Amino acid sequence: MNLFYSLILTFLAFFPSFENEHLAKNNDPITWIGIDYSVAKFVGAAGFTDAEELPKYLLAWNDFVITEPDKYDVKKALGVPSVTIDLAYTYATNKEVDTKAMIQEEAYEISQEQAEAVAKSYDLSKIEGTVALLVAECYNKKVTKGSHWLVMIDAQSSEILSAERFVEKPGGFGLRNYWARTIYELLGSKEKEVRKNK
Repeated sequence: MNLFYSLILTFLAFFPSFENEHLAKNNDPITWIGIDYSVAKFVGAAGFTDAEELPKYLLAWNDFVITEPDKYDVKKALGVPSVTIDLAYTYATNKEVDTKAMIQEEAYEISQEQAEAVAKSYDLSKIEGTVALLVAECYNKKVTKGSHWLVMIDAQSSEILSAERFVEKPGGFGLRNYWARTIYELLGSKEKEVRKNK
């Protein structure tokens, strides 16, 4: 019986690090396609008073990986030597989002299945290797938290490789920088996780 439990514990200890080891050792290319806001909500209308300005922020929050690559370093976050950035996919989706309908007062979460469904909705057949996508869940001004799902998907088979939820604290001046902080913190949290499991 002791041997059985030892084997089970060994397996459980190994399993969380499988994805990170796969990313670090796999030579397949990785493409970052940005942040999808199609199912996201902004909680606390008082914190999002300029609803007409929100469409440009959906694009701006995606742009940080290009405009400030040293700070928003996707490569370090994923623990890989190189990442291709292709934001055309999420740009197209986010341009269709009704930002006024995103604002509400009630707390909001999506399930892992919903996050994965968003990832699977993209036609990624023109990409080789693995795709990394952030599915924005909620920017909650009432509790000052921003949440996203980081979904890794095999571009050719549409198989979900992993889906992780991150909840981070915003900060900074102005609406753009305030919520961008949650993206920065998410990448930092993921980087720490990768380093821990190497």
